[in-house]
Amino acid sequence: MDSSEAHLDRIEAQRSTDVSHDQQKKRYFPMNLINKVASKLCSRGGDGATPPMGDNESGLEFLNNLKLSELFHLPGENVQMNTEVFSGLSDGDKECLEMLKSVGTPMACLKSDRGDSVLHLAARWGHLELVKNIISECPCLVLELNFKDQLPLHVAAHAGHLAIVEALVASVTFFSDRLAEEDRERLNPYVLRDKYGNTALHLAIEGRYMEMAASLVNVNQNASFLENNEGISSLYMAVEAGDVTLVKEILKTAGNNDLEGRNSNLDSKLEGRKHLVHVALDARSTGVLDVILNEYPSLEDERDEEGRTCLSFAASIGSYKGVCNLLDRSTKNVYVCDEDGSFPIHTAAENGHIRIVKEILKRCPHSKHMLNKLGQSVLHIAAKIGEHNLVKSLMRSDDTKHLGVGQDVDGNTPLHLAVLNWRYRSIRTLASDVKILQLRNDNGLTARGIAESVLKPNYIFHERLTLAFLLDAHASKGCGTVKLLTKPSEPLDHEKSRDYVNTLLLVAALVATMTFAAGFTIPGGFNSSAPHLGRATLTTDPNLFFFLLFDILAMQTSVASICTLIWAQLGDPSLVSSSLNVALPLLLFSLLCMPLAFLCGVVTAVGHVKWLIYYYNLDMY
Repeated sequence: MDSSEAHLDRIEAQRSTDVSHDQQKKRYFPMNLINKVASKLCSRGGDGATPPMGDNESGLEFLNNLKLSELFHLPGENVQMNTEVFSGLSDGDKECLEMLKSVGTPMACLKSDRGDSVLHLAARWGHLELVKNIISECPCLVLELNFKDQLPLHVAAHAGHLAIVEALVASVTFFSDRLAEEDRERLNPYVLRDKYGNTALHLAIEGRYMEMAASLVNVNQNASFLENNEGISSLYMAVEAGDVTLVKEILKTAGNNDLEGRNSNLDSKLEGRKHLVHVALDARSTGVLDVILNEYPSLEDERDEEGRTCLSFAASIGSYKGVCNLLDRSTKNVYVCDEDGSFPIHTAAENGHIRIVKEILKRCPHSKHMLNKLGQSVLHIAAKIGEHNLVKSLMRSDDTKHLGVGQDVDGNTPLHLAVLNWRYRSIRTLASDVKILQLRNDNGLTARGIAESVLKPNYIFHERLTLAFLLDAHASKGCGTVKLLTKPSEPLDHEKSRDYVNTLLLVAALVATMTFAAGFTIPGGFNSSAPHLGRATLTTDPNLFFFLLFDILAMQTSVASICTLIWAQLGDPSLVSSSLNVALPLLLFSLLCMPLAFLCGVVTAVGHVKWLIYYYNLDMY
């Protein structure tokens, strides 16, 4: 068997004119079809030539001389294409064809290094006239595969050459119309899949050649539902691309039976991933969503691989228009949980989509009572993730503020969860009631008890801030004052304290250096003549006095900080704490004096420019 027959055998092995799984093992262009057609032609005593066509039929004159018998005239052994021919064909040079005829080399046998025939090359580079000439000379190349198991139709679709795809479709249609009905179904290159499982329609949609894709859908109905090696069908890709027109065309081919029949027909035809509504939501295409759900309303109840309903998926990705579209159709899925036990309102809150949460509550007020498998309400979720605006909205509403006293399966209120996750911004809002502050979880701990028990010994700002807000809420609600923390902070170890002290020393040294230098670069400069030679020019300006005052204070306190921090370097742990207690306030004071000195210096130098002073004051605040 020669290589061309081997290619035909590979085509045969992929038979899939019907997408149902029990028919996928039939063959595309079986060898017995070739023999059968040949015998029929002999019995008729004809070669299958078409009657002459007019010269004005949309550029299809090249079909005039086609013969059906030549479609199945298998080429002989492959011949390596030389560089000159390869370059000429790639460039669309028609003289290459004449040269090949003159030397007697069978055009159908020529193959490039990648297994491309001359028709593959012409189709890849978009040479329409060359494609027509090659089809007229060697119709069998229309069914020839390259090393990727691709027909010229695949190559043209991948390159986005619509005119060439139309020419190839016209030639296939020409031959198909001259076959018997049972044989016509088998001559179906549109459902042929390459080594990656892609049909020509897959490649057209992948390249976003939607006009071409629509043309391929119209000539064959079944290719739209075939999956590639990644389990993705052309219909899935069209939905993902958000092309309303193409999706509508494909779904028309799924059948026009009653609703139940249409659903069954689509499910049996569609291969691979089937979650079309989820894909439309992800593509943010309400047009495609309407097309799918208007034709197949039951798809609204589908779940994806993670067990999420369409409404939950839309809520998770924040598709507000998608959520509204689904709620306009039905609100029943608001009360349907995912496989993880979460309802759509929980999913929206968990992902911080406040607008969707409010929309669900507006449409379905009773949904505020729904609990996930952990017994948590929407307020629990918002408090846990630190969505302060949602917490504030729920706690200020009379319809939902009662959720603040709700306890989950572990007895934790939303306030407990906020403290456990150190969500300090929500503490004051959640701690709006004495009852909430006094509630205990299953471990017998109040929110304050949790904060004090899990507080880390080293200083972590958001943890201390959470505790501070919580203690302030206790004090403001009359739940008692706080004199010291239940769990005192432990001192830093020696290595960490050394790094800490070194950092403070560096900052103090920089402040001292800058303020020292500023004392000798006084705004306004110095007098250069008697009787006040060498003295400040603006001595009588009160702003200069304040500049010098703040500069001196900053320098003195920073130097004092340096001296104090040197004691902390001596290695005595008891000195570290004492030194820091003195040095930190001094350093803070020096850092406050520096910008004040700068402000006074600017006012001294350019005080007459009022807008600049106003701008600087606003910037300071």
